[in-house]
Amino acid sequence: MRLASRAVHAGRELAARSPLAPPIHPASVHVFEDLADYDAVVQGDRPGHYYGRNSNENRAMLERAVADLEGAEAGAASASGMAALHIAILALAPRPTTIVATRELYGGTMALLRQDLEPAGYEAHFVDMQDLDAVRRSLDGAGLLLMETVTNPLCGVADIEAIARMAHERGAAVLVDNTFATPILCRPLELGADVVMHSATKYIGGHSDLIAGVVVGGKTLISAAHARAARTGGTLGAFDAWLALRGLRTLDVRVRRHSENALALARALEGLTGVSKLHHPLLSSSSSYAVASRLLPDGAGGMMAFDLKGGRDAVQRMLARLRMVTFAASLGGVETTVSYPELTSHRGLTADERAELGVGSGTVRVSVGIESADDIVADFTQAIATQ
Repeated sequence: MRLASRAVHAGRELAARSPLAPPIHPASVHVFEDLADYDAVVQGDRPGHYYGRNSNENRAMLERAVADLEGAEAGAASASGMAALHIAILALAPRPTTIVATRELYGGTMALLRQDLEPAGYEAHFVDMQDLDAVRRSLDGAGLLLMETVTNPLCGVADIEAIARMAHERGAAVLVDNTFATPILCRPLELGADVVMHSATKYIGGHSDLIAGVVVGGKTLISAAHARAARTGGTLGAFDAWLALRGLRTLDVRVRRHSENALALARALEGLTGVSKLHHPLLSSSSSYAVASRLLPDGAGGMMAFDLKGGRDAVQRMLARLRMVTFAASLGGVETTVSYPELTSHRGLTADERAELGVGSGTVRVSVGIESADDIVADFTQAIATQ
């Protein structure tokens, strides 16, 4: 089946008289016939579940579905995107090593590296992933490379294929956060990544009503990630897994609409008085344009950003004038929302660190929704132009 059809059906086999919608399995524990029956399930020799922290049918369906879409052997779902990232890092680098990460990184990921992993003996190096020479130099002695398909918040795209090849030549594993692109637009495993993670809170769930994460890859690595999630208690609950799988069923149609609308908005804001810079990888003015056109031929997703002349005051005036679009500190829902990285995703960085990344007092990140593109463009245009 093609990807759009697999999004609708992946993770579940229907038999005669099965409920068309999957039931929710809230049970924390299961019963068994005898000791041999229990042991066979625990060992994985017989299908079934025994304790909710270790496995659950709703979680298993989600894991299989995301793995299917990403072209992976297995998946492990967790209680959040950050939990997924943590178990993925420790599956790939269970002992302290050097981690090379994109310098334009989600603030929560940067905090995990600096505040949790560095004190445990890991060393983090932050590099401009669009500078392949800098990436090559940074990989000497590294055990893991961490990058985002589309970066947060300025939507840059680096050459995953070339970077994965360089990393593997130097013995480093590659972990890619594919949250912004989703498997509908990019499948990093096909480009050489070892493991892919998602904050399923965002586009996979798609309706801002759950918190979840998923990591996918080879069976051995994912088994290690799954076991660590069970030991540390970071596994996903049944209802959030059920919601995430329901969201996944419409992922293809949503992501394509998000992607079309984001590019339409970016093009509409080009040259608008009050906007000093636009960040969308498929604008010809973007430094990512050539790579993004090759790696993301079907679109770059629903995220974009722009800088307003006048800094924070101009941002506040725009927010006050927006009529349909709202402010929210997350992304990936069906509604168009804006976020302010200085106070939200990158508030943990110093002003100098944000400035080095290109995140300033006028930077606005937009999660472009699935409303009419004309309405989205009109709302931003009137809110910015009337300043």
